[in-house]
Amino acid sequence: MQANTDKWVEMKAWLDVSVLRCPNCGRHYVEASWYVVEMESDIECGECSKEFNSKKNALDRALLEFQLDENGKIQNVKISKHLEP
Repeated sequence: MQANTDKWVEMKAWLDVSVLRCPNCGRHYVEASWYVVEMESDIECGECSKEFNSKKNALDRALLEFQLDENGKIQNVKISKHLEP
């Protein structure tokens, strides 16, 4: 929390993430959703080296909420809500 004119304000930040799975070997990845949903980018699997479309292989999407201390350091992370992949 941060002092703000005699009030304590909880410091938070959010990140929209998507979970992907390589259709060739099954390895899971987590990427920022803008990269998956908006750009529909292809990525190369680090395990089997096959390229695949991130949006077509998205399994889950969630909004993560980060609780920060007064120095902006992450103290806790939780799933704020699930979104449509």
